[in-house]
Amino acid sequence: MSGIKQSQASHMKAIDGPVLAAAFESGVAWLGEHKSLIDSLNVFPVPDGDTGTNMYLTVSAALKEAEKAGPASVADVADAIALGSLMGARGNSGVILSQLLRGFAKRLHGLKTAEPMDLAAAFQEASNVAYKAVMKPVEGTILTVARVGARAGVQAARSGADIFGVVDEVLKQGEIVLEKTPEMLPALKEAGVVDAGGKGLVVLFQGFAKGLRGEPIERVADVPADDRVVLKPGKEPARTKHEIEYAYCTELIIRGSELDPDAVKRALLDDIVGDSMLVVGDSNTVKVHMHSNTPGRILEICIGYGSLHEIDIDNMEDQHEEFEGAAGKESGLPVEPHEEEPRELKDVGVVAVAAGDGVEKILKSLGADVVITGGQTMNPSIQDVADGVRRAYAREVIVLPNNGNVVLTAQQAAGVPDIGDTKVHVVPSKTVPQGLAALLVMTPYAPLEDNVAKMVEAIGRVVSAEITYAVRDSTFNGIEIHENDIIGIIDGDLQVVGESVDEVVRHTFAEIQSANHEIATIIYGFGVTQEEAESLASGLAEEYPDIEFEVQYGGQPLYYYLISVE
Repeated sequence: MSGIKQSQASHMKAIDGPVLAAAFESGVAWLGEHKSLIDSLNVFPVPDGDTGTNMYLTVSAALKEAEKAGPASVADVADAIALGSLMGARGNSGVILSQLLRGFAKRLHGLKTAEPMDLAAAFQEASNVAYKAVMKPVEGTILTVARVGARAGVQAARSGADIFGVVDEVLKQGEIVLEKTPEMLPALKEAGVVDAGGKGLVVLFQGFAKGLRGEPIERVADVPADDRVVLKPGKEPARTKHEIEYAYCTELIIRGSELDPDAVKRALLDDIVGDSMLVVGDSNTVKVHMHSNTPGRILEICIGYGSLHEIDIDNMEDQHEEFEGAAGKESGLPVEPHEEEPRELKDVGVVAVAAGDGVEKILKSLGADVVITGGQTMNPSIQDVADGVRRAYAREVIVLPNNGNVVLTAQQAAGVPDIGDTKVHVVPSKTVPQGLAALLVMTPYAPLEDNVAKMVEAIGRVVSAEITYAVRDSTFNGIEIHENDIIGIIDGDLQVVGESVDEVVRHTFAEIQSANHEIATIIYGFGVTQEEAESLASGLAEEYPDIEFEVQYGGQPLYYYLISVE
């Protein structure tokens, strides 16, 4: 997309589609320059702060969709942005941002251009839709920044401000309220940070404002992401690199008459080895998406059905390396194994989210049909979850997010058109141990509603703990934390800090165990040896003889141990 000429920046009474697209592109670029800084604002000083990265990946997907819209109306561009952000949304921050963009597009529907009051009303509707999407809205977050900024934009428009005036006032008031977020949320104040999601939205606004005026985006000295996988202070494990099984992402549109999407899909399945297939459309237009190592053959098959348009072939190995380098994601994780879509439709399937080859094997051994690689540091997108639901190939699918930052993503994926008539039920597991407990109580052939109810009850009986390390000095819950300290998190609450892993495990376990608990499961992560894990479990068994300890290899990154008691 081309930028906006500086000569246009003196006064602007309305914006059209190309202007909106160029300004949004500028906002995405500015957010990309600051994503590591935003990542570092995580309240917990843990090595998986990814708010900035999630927001950037979300708007990058939106930008890609907007670029396809071409020289369209402001409504068409806004709709494309909303669609792209929905399917690309990652993590809670990304999902909320996608809802803001959905509300923004909703208010601009049908407009060729947007005048100041239209734009202000779109900001207001963005805030309204995002608040409604969150079950329990919390002030002092991205929602507050959006709401206060939108209100200021409406007031500016009513006072006769032009487009620049509306955007400047939205940005100004957003920046002001962002600095006040620590006063609204004690956890932010104690950690000495502003809200990360709110900061991300302000940065997006900043870039948008620059784009409207045609100002170039200058590279900034961003705070580098901490990409270490430190398993003991001063000790780093060797990293291994894993190849992507299917390297080329191929997307295209077939146009013709009397097209049959199912026939196209069958032809591709019969001839192409790959995964992540999506074939949707009608008798005139069919959209095809597929990962394979033979993109040329995909084109050969599709051209037999009609004319090809909007062909896009991306080398995902290049994208993966770029993402890994930029976001600090190299963790030695294996790439998620992909299986060919089964031919027989099941009644009920299970999709789970997890990181670590060992965790994946455990989940599949307990009945998960599809495991989406993700969780800490690498939240899957709505599109990723929707792809997983399709790959489960069942009439009804149970989704186990296994991470608090993925629950909202899974819930949004349940409503996207890509999954067709499949009914999705999200069991809101926030940790891997909760997901495992849910699978253990699932009964084959039992009514789905009964299974879901039992699984929800099971996750409520599990007490989970995670052992990791601090990436910066901080204070939380009155506890002083130093960089590289080992920390214990119990059901999402940081409660234990120490200098050694074993010490923190012992203190953390003392907090979570009780006389009612009979079984403890210890899942050891990437870089921890089996001998270290079994030695730790033996010591705990001597201290707690009434509890049976099970040790499992998980291979999860960044977290030495995942521990649960039941």
